[in-house]
Amino acid sequence: MRTAIYLIFLLALLAPASQAMGQQSDYNVQQSFEQRYSDLRAKIDSASTPAELDSLRRQVDAFAQDFRDKREFLDKALYPDTYEGRVSDLRHLSQVAHDRTSTLQTQSVRINELQTAVAELTVRLDTLTGERARLFNELQASRRSESSLRETVRRLTSNLQAYDRLVFSLLDSLFLPYDRNLQQASEVEKENVASSLERSNVLKRIRDVADDNVRFLEATQLQGKDYANLLDQYQQFQTRWRGLNGKLQDVAAAAEKQSTTPSRAKTGAGAKTAATILTDRSQVDSAVTVWNEKLQSSFWSALEKEFTGRGVSVNHFVDAPSFDASMRSFIASAKEGKQDPTVFVDQVWKERVDREWRDALTRETMLGKTGYASLDKAVSELSQKKIDLKLILYIVIIVAVALAAWWFLSRKPKSRAGTEPAA
Repeated sequence: MRTAIYLIFLLALLAPASQAMGQQSDYNVQQSFEQRYSDLRAKIDSASTPAELDSLRRQVDAFAQDFRDKREFLDKALYPDTYEGRVSDLRHLSQVAHDRTSTLQTQSVRINELQTAVAELTVRLDTLTGERARLFNELQASRRSESSLRETVRRLTSNLQAYDRLVFSLLDSLFLPYDRNLQQASEVEKENVASSLERSNVLKRIRDVADDNVRFLEATQLQGKDYANLLDQYQQFQTRWRGLNGKLQDVAAAAEKQSTTPSRAKTGAGAKTAATILTDRSQVDSAVTVWNEKLQSSFWSALEKEFTGRGVSVNHFVDAPSFDASMRSFIASAKEGKQDPTVFVDQVWKERVDREWRDALTRETMLGKTGYASLDKAVSELSQKKIDLKLILYIVIIVAVALAAWWFLSRKPKSRAGTEPAA
């Protein structure tokens, strides 16, 4: 009896110690799990070769196996995270890192070619930038000579168009290693594009294209025939830029996502790259809007001066619809006899609009071929009406002269007949 009491007493003493040891063991399990998880994440993020990552994949498998029996405890201890969540995270990170290193190895030749192409294009762009600055200065000095001015305008226009083409060639080169299909590209490939965009400063160069075209429009007295090429250049630029917008959003998002990796989170490199791309994209959007507004304003203002400069009173217009309405209003007024259409038809429409402005007005972003043809027909009908009135007047005059001559001639013989008897 006494022995049994001693045993119970001993067990009572040992129970708390046993419980403490169990708690200590669970604590050690959690600490060990957390430490190995952190170590593996750091190793995966810093790995630079596929071989290293293959070894780390095996270590992740061993890590998962070592703690599999403790998964229920770890699910509770890691809440709201779980054992499976942590293991899946490591496997996903290792796969992404493997893709990154594989991409760098398999595309090393293409990337080297890309870097060479980017460097060459950058030199050419810098050369054009210097030439453009010189041409703008020359433009200011050429105002005294019309022929010199026109030559400078031609060379400056060519420079701006060449710069435009080279900038987009540079962009094509940046996307070329990934076959220009970013929807199929991995996050790592998109991140590489984002880094290249930042290093090459290409988005600022795109903004320079828009800014320089605005400056060109402000500094140059353009002729009607100049605008067709300028409208085409803007439309091509806008189309290419619109096609890039979605891609830039993708690469910025990829750069932002990569900023969550431990090595990048410390420096904020990915987030900074993403922010730079999005900011530059927004600035380009604004510059393109200003370019379009300036081009439209310059075009319609110069065209209106063709009418007002010759004393033809037309309603003010600022775009294709208001121009069409203004012309038709004048035509209707002329048909009612309220306006003299002579100068409008002969000196403005035929001599200036149809010869100098037709190419630009027939662009689809302006009146379009159908719209211009309809308006030209209406003006032609007004001209025909004017010609018909003149013709009728000429006929009336001729007939009147003929009748007067006939009346005069028909009276002479009668006069002679009356005088013969008196003789």
